[in-house]
Amino acid sequence: MTAFSVAEHLVLAACERAVRPRPKLTVSEWADQHRILSQEGSAEPGEWRTARTPYLREVMDQLSEHSRARKVAFKKSSQVGGTEAGSNWLGYIIAHAKGPVAVVMPTEKSLQDWMSQKFEPMAAETPAIRDVLASRSNRSADNNASRKKFVGGILYAKTAGSTTELKSTSLRYAIADEVDEYDWSTLQGDPLGLLEVRLTTFHDRKLFVVSSPTLKDASRIDEEYEGGDQRRFRVPCPHCEHAQPLHWGNLRWTAPVGKVRHVEHAWYVCAECGAEIEEHHKGLMLELGRWVPENEGAPYPSYHINALYSPAGLGLSWAELASEWIEAQADPAKLMRFVNTRLGESWADRSRDIKHAALQARAEPVPRRSVPVGCLILTCGVDVQDDRLELQILGWGWEGGAQRCWVVEYHVLPGRPSEPHVWDALAAYLATPLVNAWGKPMVPEATAIDSQGHHTQAVYAFVRARRVRRCIAIKGANVPGKALLGKPRMQDTNWKGETLKKGVALHEIGTDTAKATLYAWLHADGERAAPDRLVRFPEGLEEEYFAGLVSETFNPRKNRWELKKGRRNEPLDTWVYGYAATHHPELFMHRWRAGEWKRLQGIMEPEHQAARTAATEPVQTSAPPDAPAARPAPQRRLVKPRQGGV
Repeated sequence: MTAFSVAEHLVLAACERAVRPRPKLTVSEWADQHRILSQEGSAEPGEWRTARTPYLREVMDQLSEHSRARKVAFKKSSQVGGTEAGSNWLGYIIAHAKGPVAVVMPTEKSLQDWMSQKFEPMAAETPAIRDVLASRSNRSADNNASRKKFVGGILYAKTAGSTTELKSTSLRYAIADEVDEYDWSTLQGDPLGLLEVRLTTFHDRKLFVVSSPTLKDASRIDEEYEGGDQRRFRVPCPHCEHAQPLHWGNLRWTAPVGKVRHVEHAWYVCAECGAEIEEHHKGLMLELGRWVPENEGAPYPSYHINALYSPAGLGLSWAELASEWIEAQADPAKLMRFVNTRLGESWADRSRDIKHAALQARAEPVPRRSVPVGCLILTCGVDVQDDRLELQILGWGWEGGAQRCWVVEYHVLPGRPSEPHVWDALAAYLATPLVNAWGKPMVPEATAIDSQGHHTQAVYAFVRARRVRRCIAIKGANVPGKALLGKPRMQDTNWKGETLKKGVALHEIGTDTAKATLYAWLHADGERAAPDRLVRFPEGLEEEYFAGLVSETFNPRKNRWELKKGRRNEPLDTWVYGYAATHHPELFMHRWRAGEWKRLQGIMEPEHQAARTAATEPVQTSAPPDAPAARPAPQRRLVKPRQGGV
């Protein structure tokens, strides 16, 4: 063969490859062939196997380049593989489908965690991805921490607040992860809507929206799921073969044992035949399961799944879920977390259901400024107005596996905060000890003072003087999901911009988080006897106090708390500040365990602790009164289909 014919042959071969139709490859097929899970980010490192999580196969394959779906919504619980499904699709895009793609996370921290725990290990361990990624260069604007070039495309890694940076960028693909944690608006509007606008240039665009839900009527993933065809994963009963989605209400368990209320055995009751289904059946049930839409004709597929489906070894067992459910009953915050992250359902906010007259009726025959039995530590919240200081002293304890709160006093100190005598009065008031029934003197162990308003420097001066114990300056941040007490930022600097050693640390507080917690506690207390309530009130508090404590309601459409007409919210604000003070970095009361509370009680209430006896735990199950009774299982069994069958 001549040199010319060799060159001609190479050209013809290249042309043939260019025009030859590329074989169809689904995301799940690509993942099974190429994806390697690293030890850093996976409980089962090694080759990816879609067969371990069969319910993810259809979700991923809807994102394949030949699929007609332009959007896929996945409403899920934690530990069911939603993030890994997104990672598999991203790997498929980089190695096979090609095109510009964006991954949008809710915050900078979540983005950094995703990059370090998911993307970088995947890129390092999976050759199909590693071989097409360009090497990083700090000098390249298109190849850095937030942008990564690969053969045939580029990856943008952004937060929801920075989507405006994409305004001049056309995207073919996008992953919107944990959308319920996004801010509702940026400078240009809703970040999820902005992301969809960036995709309109491409006719074969695809958007993957995935998240655990948060609050009902304020959940993006709820809206995305309900706007789709609402598919649920139906699995067959191993006894009667009835296909059904797994619902929490059909789970049963043995009575919890021990102080930790541990459940040793849990099972599922078939909704059709009432037979008991053991967890070891779950593997075959998942293999034979299928997604069934409940809203056919919708413009895109949407999926919902909960932690009951988690394969053995990749999530909590049914018994562990039952134990967690029982533990959460005493704490609405834990219960909300369980509903969101285990059941994959949104939490119904009840802030509008709480009436201040009902709260006032809960007042107990305990005088103000007295320390009730069980109250082991005090904190204080102070609100600064132009003509007064308003403060609330809260007491805290631990009972029945949950934190308890007592309103000990609500007090107003008149006078302009610009005048020193007002702050002298505050220091004297907080330094005056309260005495509990055992003669132990108590003063607030931490105090949080609002620094927003017209008297910021007066607040800083008081905090800097350290006239009361663990006094901090705070500033409210109305951001859903924000930590109750954020990391401090120093405010005092010299003319050179250098931070002063004796400057003031300003803490941002998550006011939305605190308000949601308080309202959840107050709502849950409506069905409890006085000794079991999470928030307890003394006698003598004015009606205005209770009206002010529930002076705001949550507006889910605007995703913010709003003041009721004609109400003042100082009682609510000071409660929030007093609650934030429990998170003071020298206390970290929210991290205390039962043993630490017990040791504190031994100091503050020695005789009371010695007299306490352990209560007998009642038998609990999740069975509602009208649940189907368990019956002996018929002798039918699921049969695994033969390989290669159609």
